[in-house]
Amino acid sequence: MAPARRCPSCEADVQADARFCHRCGAVLDRSDTLLAATEAPRPVPAPLPPMRLPEGTMLGPYRIEGVLGEGGMGVVYRAEDTAAKRAVALKCLHTNLVGDPEVRRRFAREARVLRVWSHPGAVAVHDFVEHQHILAIVMEIVEGQNLAGHLAKWRGRIPLGEVRSIMADVLEAMDDAHRHGVIHRDLKPDNILLRADGGVLRPKIADFGIAKVLEGTTYTVSGALLGTCRYMSPEQVKTPSLADHRSDIYSLGVTLYELVTGVPPFDGSHFSVMMAHVGEKPRPPSLIRPEIPPALEDLILDALAKDPAERPGTCGGFRERLLAAIDEDERISVSMRASWASLPATLHETNGHQMILVAPGPFQMGQGRREVHLDAFYIDRTPVTNEQFKVFLDATGYTPEDDAEGRFLQTWRKGRFPRGQDKHPVTFVSWFDARAYAAWAGRRLPTEAEWEKAARGTDGRKYPWGRTEPSVAHASFARPHDGTSPVGSFPEGASPYGALDMAGNVWEWCDDVDDAAFYENGPPFNPKSTARLGDKRARYVMRGGSFMYDARALRTFARIGYDPHYRVAEVGFRCAKSAG
Repeated sequence: MAPARRCPSCEADVQADARFCHRCGAVLDRSDTLLAATEAPRPVPAPLPPMRLPEGTMLGPYRIEGVLGEGGMGVVYRAEDTAAKRAVALKCLHTNLVGDPEVRRRFAREARVLRVWSHPGAVAVHDFVEHQHILAIVMEIVEGQNLAGHLAKWRGRIPLGEVRSIMADVLEAMDDAHRHGVIHRDLKPDNILLRADGGVLRPKIADFGIAKVLEGTTYTVSGALLGTCRYMSPEQVKTPSLADHRSDIYSLGVTLYELVTGVPPFDGSHFSVMMAHVGEKPRPPSLIRPEIPPALEDLILDALAKDPAERPGTCGGFRERLLAAIDEDERISVSMRASWASLPATLHETNGHQMILVAPGPFQMGQGRREVHLDAFYIDRTPVTNEQFKVFLDATGYTPEDDAEGRFLQTWRKGRFPRGQDKHPVTFVSWFDARAYAAWAGRRLPTEAEWEKAARGTDGRKYPWGRTEPSVAHASFARPHDGTSPVGSFPEGASPYGALDMAGNVWEWCDDVDDAAFYENGPPFNPKSTARLGDKRARYVMRGGSFMYDARALRTFARIGYDPHYRVAEVGFRCAKSAG
């Protein structure tokens, strides 16, 4: 046995080969020199990783250019792949997760899976980075917004045709993923990105495998995943490890419910939402949006079944039922967009209507000139006339029934318009009267975006005829005592498509609820602002100015809103219909 010696710190006897003093804890180094506890060397702490990677940081071949976004699980950077000469997105997990050995192991496993599978409907994964305090996914960069942002722009009222188009593509991608053994586990609108493709919004699903990487970590009980509670399946709440492809189907059912109604099936605190997924029945979607087809409601409720065996068995079967549930006429027709050039430029229809074709594509809308894309449509060359409206009355016997019905066609006598005014625009008609006429004629009122494109064209005109200040040759305006003029009296004021009287003469009803924020920052494809269920105070948009208003009302972006029962001498309408 090695001889004993004294600790220089506390004078206690210690064995010569001891590493520590049993009394004071002093440390003995390898040279057999006893170091006092107060003098013991302290390990140098590793530097804390930065909260944000500075611009110019290199991670292998990837050069950080800036931050695209940040969430509960990490930061997404825009970067340049210097080797492949392309822009990429790097999703870096938060540093508090990277130190977990189990997270790193799962990260490597999911990386192997996603290198094997790819699909056009999923964000492409190019590479994975594991370096010291950094775990990052290198993926395709998708310009645009996510589905949650798109839903917000629609104020929760996405048209069913667009729901059909987007969800069908999502289900097609997920069906392929499931057949290759890839489960997402965190499907929600935030993880579905949207990109513009030839006038159609195409979804791309992001963040495959992230939920599995983080399963069982503190992240799953605090932090951003709590925001995912709205989309969790009952089995994910009870036993996350047992979740399979049917959990993805449930999450897609929640997503479809929200797209159709504007609200999730369950909301509240995190705990109450999770318990609701386990034990409560969702409110039928038709109570929130009555016009949804019964087959669509049945599909949504089947996808939200508590028992996984009662849900659609595959995303492929889910997709087939979705396509059948939403009528073919509601869909966004890509083939129609491709063949619009074969449509006639002008339609000469019964009742004297002449409609002009407005080509599909983008235009600059509003004073801020935001880009909006519209499908092809037809619009009346001129406002509806007294003569045309009388044919409707004679054919249908239409009479309004509202508190302002006494003002209906106020200038007419005994069902006849004033002598010599057969070609003047019909006035003293409400939004409801105009819609009734349009429905009888097999048409509809134009959306606000359609009206503005028909007036403004694609070159951002201030007035339908260009930027020249208005004159008496362009339009009837600022003549409050003169009344209306026969339609088509101002050919020099024609719009780029040949539409007449889109400035002056009469204001024209549009089909949109007046919502200035929606107009300025609504969805980029075929926007239309609709009334909320039970909203009796909604005002509807009028466009174009009138003979009573000054030149400011003639601007292509001028707009006002009125009660839909409003009937006055300077308000009329024209009709539109979808092309094809």
